[in-house]
Amino acid sequence: MVVLALSSCSPMNKKDPDNKPVRLIFKNELGIVAADSKPECDYLGEVIGSEGHWYTYLFVSITDLTQGAINQIYKKADDLGANVVFISDNIHFVTSVTFYGQAYHCEYITND
Repeated sequence: MVVLALSSCSPMNKKDPDNKPVRLIFKNELGIVAADSKPECDYLGEVIGSEGHWYTYLFVSITDLTQGAINQIYKKADDLGANVVFISDNIHFVTSVTFYGQAYHCEYITND
């Protein structure tokens, strides 16, 4: 029983090494892309990443909860074929970490 309880304390969402690269852009980063280099993007859908439960949050660090939620975003974005996700504000809960974002596939414009 103790082994079962302790095994539930680590984040379940691990980053899959086979996923394609996905760029996460958080709300406070939206102004950093120069106007002449903004990509052409196709909206693919929303993605939500969440990690933590009322019965495990006391035993798992906020860093691990955050990483688990981010890993879920990466996986869902990859499943949609996205290479960019614009992340809105973190949704605050006491027992978990949740992120909401919009997934896009972007073709970058070059000045060639």
